[in-house]
Amino acid sequence: MASCSTFNLSPSSKPTKPLPHYLLKPLIHEPETETRTQIQTPYPKLIVTGPSKLSGRVPISGSKNSALPILAATLCCSGTSKIHNVPNLFDTRTMASVLASLGAKVEVFNNEMLVNTDGVDSVEPNSDEIRKIRGGFFVIGPLVARFGEAVVALPGGCNIGTRPVDLYIRGLQALGAVVELRDGKVQAYAANGRGLVGGSFQLDYASVGATETLMMAACMADGMTVLSNVAREPEVVDLARFLNDSGACVEGAGSNQLVIKGKPLLHGSECVIAADRIEAGTFMLAAAITRSCISISPVIPCQMSCLIHKLSAAGCKIRFQQFLDVGVKICKALRLRQAHILGFLQIFNRK
Repeated sequence: MASCSTFNLSPSSKPTKPLPHYLLKPLIHEPETETRTQIQTPYPKLIVTGPSKLSGRVPISGSKNSALPILAATLCCSGTSKIHNVPNLFDTRTMASVLASLGAKVEVFNNEMLVNTDGVDSVEPNSDEIRKIRGGFFVIGPLVARFGEAVVALPGGCNIGTRPVDLYIRGLQALGAVVELRDGKVQAYAANGRGLVGGSFQLDYASVGATETLMMAACMADGMTVLSNVAREPEVVDLARFLNDSGACVEGAGSNQLVIKGKPLLHGSECVIAADRIEAGTFMLAAAITRSCISISPVIPCQMSCLIHKLSAAGCKIRFQQFLDVGVKICKALRLRQAHILGFLQIFNRK
């Protein structure tokens, strides 16, 4: 009688040799169904279906790029500042949270903000809020100028290339501040223990943010400050106007040099945020590329003169009365070059 074989089922047994691949194929071929892979992105997307014509009247919002530094500048002012026409955006709401984290009282009524800084009891704003937007870093200038010290996290927000804060730091150092970087935060304090002092500083390039931050700091520095090679954008002019209305002495806004006479303390004032020239220009271009007729308001034509000139040369009919009317039937191509000032302000023919 043949002996029975014993099979070892312990884990040490060698695995069974796999079947050849041709035996694993199904006997009946099933056609493969086409699948489309959807790319998941963390950002919402806009789907534009055209061609279509645009028409109607478009209200232009207040300028975010003017609102953010002006809100930061309220830290230079005692009492209450009233800011009108503030756009209801993530950035402006975040800046309001930054001010509130310092102890300021911020009230929002539709597109109006009331900011009272008499209750400010901290020089270190909430780091999570600062890292949400680039403009949150503006507060370092007013804080050092008024309170002699600031601890501000490195900024976040949109990533337009590499935008370091070295100009901010070297500019504050030129005004008598000691600046150190520790644990992802910029710590600055007045070297003399009292406050900033006037000085001279030339920016390596015309940074808008650095110009605005150093302008606010110099407004309360002891003595005269001269800032050279500064930005000339309309937002810089808007900030200088608000500071002057609050008791500061800023001269040269809109040119490449600012001369600032420091004052011990500024007072609250009232201002209206100017219309957003970038938003207005975007709608003008939308009308041009769709060969449509629209009206936009409010606008400041002198801030958009180059864009108006070029669109007119391309065949657009533009007139300004109470509204800026843009009408297009035939649009010609042009060769353009954008200069350093962003947002449709300086556009020239390519040579």
